[in-house]
Amino acid sequence: MKQHWKIAYVCPRYAAGAAGGAENLIQSWAERMRDRGHRSEVLTTCARDHTTWKNELPPGEVTVNGIKVRRFEITSHDREKQDFFGEKIIHGQPLTRAQEEEWIDAVARSESLCDFIDQHRDEFDLFIFAPYLFGITYRGMKIAPERSILVPCLHDEPYAYLKIFQDLFSQAGGVFFNSASEQALAHRIFAIDRERSCRVGMGIELPGQLRPESFREKFAIDSPYLLYAGRREGGKNTGLLIEYFRLFKQHQGTDLKLLLMGTGDVSLDQEARRWTRDLGYLPVEEKWNCYAASEIFCQPSTNESFSIVLLESWRAGKPALVNAFCPVTRDHCLRSQGGLYFRDYYEFEECLLYFLDHPDRTNLMGENGRRYVEKNFTWEEVLDRLEEGINKMTKSNFEL
Repeated sequence: MKQHWKIAYVCPRYAAGAAGGAENLIQSWAERMRDRGHRSEVLTTCARDHTTWKNELPPGEVTVNGIKVRRFEITSHDREKQDFFGEKIIHGQPLTRAQEEEWIDAVARSESLCDFIDQHRDEFDLFIFAPYLFGITYRGMKIAPERSILVPCLHDEPYAYLKIFQDLFSQAGGVFFNSASEQALAHRIFAIDRERSCRVGMGIELPGQLRPESFREKFAIDSPYLLYAGRREGGKNTGLLIEYFRLFKQHQGTDLKLLLMGTGDVSLDQEARRWTRDLGYLPVEEKWNCYAASEIFCQPSTNESFSIVLLESWRAGKPALVNAFCPVTRDHCLRSQGGLYFRDYYEFEECLLYFLDHPDRTNLMGENGRRYVEKNFTWEEVLDRLEEGINKMTKSNFEL
């Protein structure tokens, strides 16, 4: 008989209207594992904004898409201390272990959430934490490490090399990854037993029929466009993309435009507004129609462990242009043959011109990307991997 588990998913924000990829992943896992007969609950905070961490949502229990969600107040977020130690970490200045813990505790900690885990640890078969870079994850996993699974959403960044994370990764009952490149990076940095490590990922499936023409008509978009989707912030290199596209428009006489979709603030000067359009956050159906109506998708970020938006664009059949300095997205491109990658502005320009001048090969790349996603990232296969990984971890590590 198939075993069913009671799982607590722990993440900093949940269904708050501006959550990132890790939170979207956790929400998708929780809902779909529930549909497979497992009991899913979510432990999260009252925050919406991952910059201020202000307690905007009321504490207590709510139901979101049939999932019980328990919200707890942020009790520790010291931006000044976070920035002070963060600057030292980024520039390679060594910290003592006590200072590292002081820094991580300044990054979104909730004592009431940790108290709940401590008091109710025996009521759950396992806890799944994501991502790694928060006080909630660091302190929460220490309570019941043998039955905790870490979904780190790891990047090759200075924070990953701190002493406190060596312990976090080595003590976890299991470590689940989103991509092969992320998994390989973790095994280079941390002492992880390969029996406790597996790749899971996220399912990428169309919500219905795509209607690109209705999207263009609704938003009065006549020109071909390069699309960016996701959070608009420095860590995602949206400013770099806008600057590169400005140079491209100065150098080339094409009618290609830049379209931005997602959350966060975008600063556009008068020149940029002539060839850039910001649609902000779009509902699911319009988001997918936006992918379908685009000519090319661009993911300029170097900090990706999976890149949901890249895979969504491929599922819609669009070729991709990614940053060569992101191992994950570059690896996706190489495995799929679904796009090109750039190291600097000149390669960015040449890649765009290649897409525009070779429509047949461009369409083939989009088709390659679609087949890659359909083969590797259906929900059935992802959930099979998730259940297999949990089963392996519970048998070998957890004391249930």
